[in-house]
Amino acid sequence: MEEMANYDKENIPEATVKKVNAILTTLTFEGVKGASGALAGVYKWSAVMMKYHELLKIVNPRRIKVAEMKAELKIVRENLAKKTK
Repeated sequence: MEEMANYDKENIPEATVKKVNAILTTLTFEGVKGASGALAGVYKWSAVMMKYHELLKIVNPRRIKVAEMKAELKIVRENLAKKTK
């Protein structure tokens, strides 16, 4: 449980994503839940991690762009401060 809570969800290897998605597509939540309640929790967690991974593909480029723009803004503000002096 602790490993799941502390899992590095920001850096899931692509090989792991492929393997997990292959398993998730062959099983259903209802089927897993019928076999084991504890396994149903792991299934749900895994599915959510895969969705999170897909969302990061959209969000991470935007995070990078924001960081670049903040750095550029910092330079512009410094130049503006120099010119106003």
